[in-house]
Amino acid sequence: VFKERRDAAVAAFRANGFTCEPPKGTMYLWIPLPEGIASAEFADRLMEEQGVIVLPGSGLGAGGEGFFRVSFITSPARIAEAAARAGKVLSSFAARA
Repeated sequence: VFKERRDAAVAAFRANGFTCEPPKGTMYLWIPLPEGIASAEFADRLMEEQGVIVLPGSGLGAGGEGFFRVSFITSPARIAEAAARAGKVLSSFAARA
């Protein structure tokens, strides 16, 4: 079940403009953000504008800045919806640059 969810999450986030690799032993993705996008700002906007909760990498220490973490413990359909919403926020950062 988790392999299916992992693969669905990786595919969904990749399809929505993110780079990510399938984890080998965790229930979350660690996704890099484009340079210049702060993880906390991305996470805040994603929550406020799209209702999706992710963990900003900065919440795990300075080495986590530039990444966000998202769990794939829910259904592939919900993961795909979250990825699409995250992609909208990512696009809005690109549009303002």
